[in-house]
Amino acid sequence: MNIKNILITSTFFCLWLTRQIPENAQYGIAFFFIFTLGILHGSNDISIVSKIKEAATYKRLGLFLFGYILVVVVAALIFFIAPKIAMLFFILFSGYHFGEQHFHSISHKNNLLNNTLYLSYGLVVLFLILALNKEEVSVIVQDIIGSSLHANVYNYVLLGSFVVLIIVGIKYYLDKTFNLGLIAYELFLLFVFFIVFKISNLIWSFGIYFILWHSIPSIIEQLSYLYKEVSWKSFIKYVQKSFLVWFISIAGIGALLYLFKDDKQIFLPIVFSFLGAITFAHSFVISKMFKKKPPTLKK
Repeated sequence: MNIKNILITSTFFCLWLTRQIPENAQYGIAFFFIFTLGILHGSNDISIVSKIKEAATYKRLGLFLFGYILVVVVAALIFFIAPKIAMLFFILFSGYHFGEQHFHSISHKNNLLNNTLYLSYGLVVLFLILALNKEEVSVIVQDIIGSSLHANVYNYVLLGSFVVLIIVGIKYYLDKTFNLGLIAYELFLLFVFFIVFKISNLIWSFGIYFILWHSIPSIIEQLSYLYKEVSWKSFIKYVQKSFLVWFISIAGIGALLYLFKDDKQIFLPIVFSFLGAITFAHSFVISKMFKKKPPTLKK
């Protein structure tokens, strides 16, 4: 069974699990994997940069690490100083990052077209989650930016992103970059996501996509790039290299939650703000890795 079949099977299992366990258990399981595999998949960026810059000195890597941490800290501060701007960039960066992870192995000569594909696909997935869980999303958005968005905004962005995705898909088909089999598979996958996100709550929906369809494939790509193999042995090396950054990240979010422990409503805003802060720097590193790494997956 290849990775795509495993992910689809796991997705249907999570869909089945939705009706078998209480919502509190879903929250617990989702947060466990978000804080483990989810955070872990973005904790090995320094090793990736070291690999990209093969002749990098400790001084240059130190400067990169300082800059990386600075970007995360500044992004986190923007969430508190200018949350509306931070939220907008978080959505755009996350959408692009999700789309790039999904389609990076498909190369087109037109970089603008590639970038449009990545962004439109990622926004379709994100706004499927948001549009189908408007009530929960509205509360979080209200807590982060201090105001709510009209419910139709989610539908409009979803529709607009889907239209752009279809147009780009047609262009790729005409250029013979996409074939009918690939198009059918991707539409089927979006239909599966629609069913899952429709039935599941916000955190369970986000956890299913973020872990199964983003974090795990990303870790596999990183293992292939760093160690030239995907195995338990290489995964253990990956965990060892990532552990310190992962631990610091968990400690950081734990400290924030402790500071705001008296305000239970701040939990989800802090989680999403923290994920947003680390997404900015991480997505840049992964983009660099994909430019250096030849395509290995067949779509």
